[in-house]
Amino acid sequence: MALLIVGGTVVDLIFPHVPRLPGWPEHTEFTADNLVLLREAPLVTIGGNGANAAYVASRCGASTRLHSNIGQDALGSLARRWLTDSGCSVMEPSPAAPSQRRTAVNVTAANLSLQRATLFFPGDPPSLPPPAPDIAHLLVCGWPHPGPAELARNLGAWRASGARTAIDFGPILDTPPTLSSLRPVLDELDLFIANEHELLSITADAELAPALKHLRATFSGDIVIKRGAAGVTWVPRGEPAPQSMNGQDIQAVNTVGAGDTFNGGLLAALDRGAPLTQALRFADQTACSVVCSAEGVLGVKPPPWPPV
Repeated sequence: MALLIVGGTVVDLIFPHVPRLPGWPEHTEFTADNLVLLREAPLVTIGGNGANAAYVASRCGASTRLHSNIGQDALGSLARRWLTDSGCSVMEPSPAAPSQRRTAVNVTAANLSLQRATLFFPGDPPSLPPPAPDIAHLLVCGWPHPGPAELARNLGAWRASGARTAIDFGPILDTPPTLSSLRPVLDELDLFIANEHELLSITADAELAPALKHLRATFSGDIVIKRGAAGVTWVPRGEPAPQSMNGQDIQAVNTVGAGDTFNGGLLAALDRGAPLTQALRFADQTACSVVCSAEGVLGVKPPPWPPV
């Protein structure tokens, strides 16, 4: 059986330790005001919620397929090579004019506090493919998601085929969906994944505890909330009380792609048949390997199995 991930593929250019952002001058000349001289070369690595998770899941040993639009350009060739070298199979929808498609790209500047400023060209978002009988787990991730009605219809078809359905609702780059608007989607979902900020945006709560309570009143499946350095909080299927795991004490080098790495490790562990708690521990350790790496997601180091 295989794991299918639906989401975007991006090439990330990450500039570390940027002291300031350049300003816009009143002219078109090249000057000291609109130039920031960098002492470190940019990191060029795989990105995108779908591609990151798929790359990591493959590196973690899962039989992984990625359904994503990747451009017919130099960046697309680079991204495909990274993915295929990891063992991931890339499924690409057939566009009307593939020669005109361009790969999504992020250009991110990060300061010493790991705060980010990003320029993003999103490329073309993929639609959900029809069900396949050999897929045991389906993860939908990335922005933008299809509308709730379309998403619920597709997830329902996948669920009817025997797949366990999961979705990561981030990032939220436009108006947040409401719990009531997501009810059709939640009815067809087995695993809800988001970070704390995204959950609070969806529930319109100010704190995590009431947000989880409101989500549980609408959704009976597994809930996983990523909390960065604070760890992870989850609510097992059918249970009312949340459980938490503290984050690891590590020296963060780069946080770009950490949440997607967590998703890839989590789905790879679940695909092995691991119980949720063990899968979360494996996912956290996998994400930490990226946060500690100067190579970004390409530097992922899956921990030994089973996780300690």
